[in-house]
Amino acid sequence: MKLRYQLYIFLIFLSAILFFVLSLNFISYKKQYEKDLNSFVNSEVRLHKKSISNSILNRTIEFNEGRDLFFNIAKDAWTLLKKDNNRDLIELKGFLSNKYNLQNYDFELYLINSSYIVYKTTDNKDLNLDLTYISDAKTLINKSLDGKIHFSKFINSDPINLEYRLYAYSSISKDKFLELSFINTQIQNTSISFVVENLQSNNNVRVYRVFKNKDGYSYYDLLKKLENGTKKSLYDSLTVIKDEQIANNDITNSAINLTQSEDLKNNILTITAPIFDKNMFNVLGFENVVMELEIDLSDRVEFIEDIKNLFIISLFVIIFILFMIFLFIQNRFTKPIETILKSIKESKKIEEKLLTYNNELSSISKKYNILYDNFKNELKLNNNLLEENKKFIADTVHQIRTPLTNIMMNGEMIKKFQKDESMNIFIEQIDASINMLSNSYEDLAYLTTSNTISYKSKNTDLTQAVKDRIKFFATISKVNFKKIEENIENDIFIDINEIELERIIDNNLSNAIKYGFKDEIITVTLKQDKNKVILEFKSFGNEIKNKVKIFNKNYREDEAKRGLGLGLFMTSTICIKYDIKYKVLYEDNQNIFRYIFKKNLQS
Repeated sequence: MKLRYQLYIFLIFLSAILFFVLSLNFISYKKQYEKDLNSFVNSEVRLHKKSISNSILNRTIEFNEGRDLFFNIAKDAWTLLKKDNNRDLIELKGFLSNKYNLQNYDFELYLINSSYIVYKTTDNKDLNLDLTYISDAKTLINKSLDGKIHFSKFINSDPINLEYRLYAYSSISKDKFLELSFINTQIQNTSISFVVENLQSNNNVRVYRVFKNKDGYSYYDLLKKLENGTKKSLYDSLTVIKDEQIANNDITNSAINLTQSEDLKNNILTITAPIFDKNMFNVLGFENVVMELEIDLSDRVEFIEDIKNLFIISLFVIIFILFMIFLFIQNRFTKPIETILKSIKESKKIEEKLLTYNNELSSISKKYNILYDNFKNELKLNNNLLEENKKFIADTVHQIRTPLTNIMMNGEMIKKFQKDESMNIFIEQIDASINMLSNSYEDLAYLTTSNTISYKSKNTDLTQAVKDRIKFFATISKVNFKKIEENIENDIFIDINEIELERIIDNNLSNAIKYGFKDEIITVTLKQDKNKVILEFKSFGNEIKNKVKIFNKNYREDEAKRGLGLGLFMTSTICIKYDIKYKVLYEDNQNIFRYIFKKNLQS
């Protein structure tokens, strides 16, 4: 893997680690913040619930201290009204107040009919009040038919003047009932509203009494004092929450199902929770008392937002620092290394500016430039030697041509005028050797001139060329105990240079003679097929192991055979030049070299 990619991976990995650590810290801090916030909220809820519940419970205890006094007052009022149902209630209240010398207590008298309506009272705000709205009152009225006085089990809070009261009920007749409400004047100022106001809290608090009436459930704010109102007008104005609506109303749902709900809007957390953790119907005479607490979380939300912004800023700072590190490493290390590698690849000297760096890369660059200069000098010397060798070979090839031509001509004269048939076998051997030497000479001549001479193609008679070269190799094949058979169609023309065509034919015939089995036939086939021409050389012999590599330069399958491995390489080069398709096959114990040419019409 390239160094720069390793660097990129390292920086990405480092960035991921830093981001993970930063995110982990932020998440951890946020979780701790949420935990602390929940603890704070729960603490505030517990504080307010405890203060309000203690206010009610403590007042109940204080009221119970005067329960004997309340019973005697209720008993006297009950006895006197049974004797005289029409007695004036205000006069009766004054009489009883004087009798018991009431200084710390007060009371109100109420007459109730069989429909649970207050029809006469010393407390005008309760006149015509329907007590069916107040389930415990109705229950205790019905119990009083047993001829006894029944007290409410718990104090209640008056919704108009916010006083704590204890109620007593008795039956005057079957259709008339007496209710007394006792008031401790000493604790009037320690009502629920007073307790809430003195919690030393910045939170907004509302306390609701939730009660069951004949149509469902209703509630009102215990801390909201009514001015110039009556209880009847209060209860008539209340919204009735029916059973199927309870779950959708936080206050009634909290009172009845004892659930706590939270609602966050505009950084204000509103918590609705029951004051008591159990149904208080049999204690307070109604379902429950519910608190609605509003906690302003603006400061805390702003704080966590500041932390979030700090996290984002830190993230950008880290990214910036990593980017600067990346640029530094890239400019000081990666780019110089890539420059060095590029110089090595392109075989050129390294730029001078890298040599000014006071580091290992500068040292490497200087040493490389020295090696480069030495290499260039050696290369120049080698090129000079190579050129001299090429020139020598070319000169040698040129010089061989004349004596080789003379030998071939003299050989022909000897064959023509020799009369002694016993010498023919020797003459054929000499003739074959001269032809083989001539073939090798033509290969060498082509190789030494192919880079300097442009071999141009022309419309060439392929049929005649193949026949001529078969005739040329006839003596060579004979002395090697092989016979060449031909299956050649006439009048086949292709576009190719004659010399290059001969190299293809000669190298295939030469290899067939050299590597084919002794006393076996070599078959040369030339045929036309639509718009293409197929030339095949078949010879019996061992299967060629690597049918692709044999066309590579200097490759020989049989190292024992003499040769340079250039013949088929030369052939493939010519085929590529003229877009000639070639393939090597092995069928019926024969190696087949197949060449496919594009066909031309005879000119």
